[in-house]
Amino acid sequence: MQLRTLFPFLLSLAALHASALEPMPDANLRSWVNNNFPGAIVGTNIDETNPAVQTATSISLNFINNVTNLMGMQVFVNATLMDVSNNAITTWMGPQSLQTLIANNCGITGTFVIPLPIHTMLVSYNAISTLDLSVAGQIQYVNASHNQITTLTGLSSSTLTQLNLSYNPLAAFPANAYLPNLQTLDISHDLFTAVPYTANQMVGLNASYNLITTMDQLHGSNNGFTADLSHNAIDWVPGTATARTINLSFNPITQGIAQTSYVLESLTITNTQLPCLPYLHNALGTLYCTNSLFTCLPNQPPNLLMSAVNFGFPPAVCTSNDPCFMPLPSIAVKVYLQGPYDFVNNSMRDDLRAQGLLPNAEPYTALGFNYTGIPCSETLAPALFAQTGTDAIVDWVVVDMFVDNGVINPGDAEHYSRPALVQRDGDVVGLDGSSPLELDMRYGSYRTAVRHRNHLGAIVKFGAYFGAATPTVDLTSYSATACFFEAMHGDSTLLDNRQLWSGDVTFNHQIKYVGAGNDRDPILQTIGGLNPLNVVSGVYSSSDVNMDGKVKYTGVDNDRDPILVNIGGINPTLVRNQVAFQ
Repeated sequence: MQLRTLFPFLLSLAALHASALEPMPDANLRSWVNNNFPGAIVGTNIDETNPAVQTATSISLNFINNVTNLMGMQVFVNATLMDVSNNAITTWMGPQSLQTLIANNCGITGTFVIPLPIHTMLVSYNAISTLDLSVAGQIQYVNASHNQITTLTGLSSSTLTQLNLSYNPLAAFPANAYLPNLQTLDISHDLFTAVPYTANQMVGLNASYNLITTMDQLHGSNNGFTADLSHNAIDWVPGTATARTINLSFNPITQGIAQTSYVLESLTITNTQLPCLPYLHNALGTLYCTNSLFTCLPNQPPNLLMSAVNFGFPPAVCTSNDPCFMPLPSIAVKVYLQGPYDFVNNSMRDDLRAQGLLPNAEPYTALGFNYTGIPCSETLAPALFAQTGTDAIVDWVVVDMFVDNGVINPGDAEHYSRPALVQRDGDVVGLDGSSPLELDMRYGSYRTAVRHRNHLGAIVKFGAYFGAATPTVDLTSYSATACFFEAMHGDSTLLDNRQLWSGDVTFNHQIKYVGAGNDRDPILQTIGGLNPLNVVSGVYSSSDVNMDGKVKYTGVDNDRDPILVNIGGINPTLVRNQVAFQ
């Protein structure tokens, strides 16, 4: 049967007869009405005033002795659902109130026009070749699977939320397709060569068993987007955007996967030729990758089920000699400390190292500082403190990495801090003495800060993404903290010689000369507390503000005066606070 306009009763209903009787020529249909609505059949007519007919809301003619003519069904004026499946309908009629029509396996061929009032339409297992939604202004759900559809027209609807076109020889959507509120799309077992459509509201895409070779980033709802692209010919995956669950099994994927979404919870990539996994983000809980080429993970998400059954190999993170190895994030940091800074040579003195006063273990835990994240696993290289010249060690510092909340998505970033060492030229290095500094933290966007035991710390205004590459953070440059007024000593826009403010003897994020918790009194206490002329030499102490190995309260190169100078030099009650972080 060729349907150029389906169900004329829904597009231009005939005026009701003055009589209460409407013709119903199909004997099988009359028999069904007579059995279900006694007294409604009068000869070859149906009585529209029959109370049961008037109140019926659901009609099912499924498998009712081959009904072919639906004339007379328009009298069910309150029916919202009608199922005529498994009947070879040749004449269509129905109530204007109808919202759901089920017409599976009805022998429909040719063009199928979805009529205006219908909200839900199921027309599977027919022989439809063209699906036309051009007049379906209220349609919300369409299931036209198992047909012969090769052409779609009128695929522009703001009401359509669910569309099933599986098991059709359909190869593409029209160029003007616009379905802004589409939530689920099933085009499995079709002939698509590319993913035809994804929308921001989509929660489900099934494009398995197609001929897809290329794909763009998949975009769907942030509340949970599931995509099945298995059994295709995809060779390169640029990204999975907002997918929470994705199946890419039985694809070659020889060129790899660029990245997975930060919300991805389940990834299935069995039976592929994927050479290596991409970086796996925190949300990933299940991974299925049997019959793949790689035999290790680039990293281990905290919630991932480490299963040999799911992986196809003993769970392990790739080592540095594996081609799938992904390095930890690292950073090249430069910072000057005001206390030992030498303006003439534009570098810092290494008096503490030269006098053998530097401790072999980081001093910050004893000062009450709590490191966050995975503890630093490095051990101090014994010969490191013997190094002289510009790479000589000046002191211990803390590199503190904060989540960059200034970006829309900081990725897997989690607060992390570790001890490090600063050299005379300002380079911050690990305990092996080499640069860049390795950070045992998750990939993501961070803002870098550096702390010192008797200097105010400093943090950058703008963060950076930390992954396999090595960002550079130069706190000696004006641009690093330019938006934070007086965050560091020296505000010259011309010279890269800014330093952390010295004088935070109490390591409480402020420099204070008088009053409770001031930084001047600890210096006096260190030298004995009574005679201000005393000098304590050969010590590693936070009271040693200028870091020359001596604690002095008065006289040349004393440690008290820098505190007064750094709060302003005139009013001793002023306080200088650490800027932008604690």
